Amino acid sequence: MHATTTYPMEFQPNFFSDNAVTINRPLSTVFTVLGTDNGLERGILLSTLASGFQTLEKDNVAVAGPLEDAFVRTATAAPDGLPRQRFQFKETVKIIPGLSFSYVEVNLRGTLTWDETRNVALYETTNGGSILVKKVRKFEEVDGSTKVSESIYGQCPAFQKLIVQLTTAKAHRAHMNLYHTLFE
Repeated sequence: MHATTTYPMEFQPNFFSDNAVTINRPLSTVFTVLGTDNGLERGILLSTLASGFQTLEKDNVAVAGPLEDAFVRTATAAPDGLPRQRFQFKETVKIIPGLSFSYVEVNLRGTLTWDETRNVALYETTNGGSILVKKVRKFEEVDGSTKVSESIYGQCPAFQKLIVQLTTAKAHRAHMNLYHTLFE
């Protein structure tokens, strides 16, 4: 994906990850847990990198066009529109494998916005400066189960790109491989 007309022109993704898992539950159940605010905290805290989750305000946001092409984290609230849940949490990332003192704690603020009619959720986070992440999560019913597909598009400073790309791809796979535990 490239920056769309609704995404800020300064957003130039330089790290990416795609992954998919199938969960042996109906789409309506999986979407409620992984696509809305009902399972937001539990879903984020499945990641071994995440801690200190806090739910912030919830509102609605008007979206022109498909949600997956939108940028709504900083958009003004609208009385009608798609639900948007704000949140914050911390990620602790190891930057140099093998060194116990090489962990960096990153404070993240984000939003989860969802479109139940299209079975799409948009997760956007930032560290308040140099890193911006957009995660598009799509849900599809397949033989009574639900396929969850995620695409991550992120932007970080060039000097961080290698470590961020490696960490993102590995953490993304590990995180999604735990999604099934939310339904056991």
